Amino acid sequence: MKVKKIEVGSLETNCYVLSSDGEYAVIDPGADADKIIAGLESSNREGSEVKFVLATHFHWDHVEAAADLVNRLKTDFYLGEKDLDLFQQSSDSGLSTDRILKEGDTVNLGSNKLKVWETPGHTPGSISLVEEKERKLLVGDLFFSSGFGRTDLPGGSRSDLEDSLARVVELDGDWEIFPGHGPTFHLEEKLNSSPFLADMRQE
Repeated sequence: MKVKKIEVGSLETNCYVLSSDGEYAVIDPGADADKIIAGLESSNREGSEVKFVLATHFHWDHVEAAADLVNRLKTDFYLGEKDLDLFQQSSDSGLSTDRILKEGDTVNLGSNKLKVWETPGHTPGSISLVEEKERKLLVGDLFFSSGFGRTDLPGGSRSDLEDSLARVVELDGDWEIFPGHGPTFHLEEKLNSSPFLADMRQE
């Protein structure tokens, strides 16, 4: 599975274009729909359709361009089940949820299978996408190369975030992490630079 990062919006959100065997998906379209579509077109030379648009959590900096993209690309919108309250509070989003994702669900893209993990803490319904075969993990705002997701916003929970991180650090092998902001990194790098996470793995 190919992963292309496109930085969008004032908070430099990482929007990801995923591609596998001629199928495409857009993850966390936080702004700049035209920029995202241009990135799709440069990746998608055969004009294949985008299978879905997905938000790892329902914060404005991850969904602001979602409605525009869904309408223009004539595709579906996916969201974690436990962020539906945040979604419903945003009546002006112009979106409807075509698929509600929960723990253990699988999202298929080409020959790749993305397993859904519920990884709350930043929001109640934050999800991560786990590609086990290729050891790729899209984590939204769970953690970053130089920090961790905020828990001081409505619905945030430090204890939930720590539980989610504890689950991630138990993954075997060296995984490539695709966060919601900042550079991509490898899990082993993060463990080596963060005593907090290293201690979690040892507990």
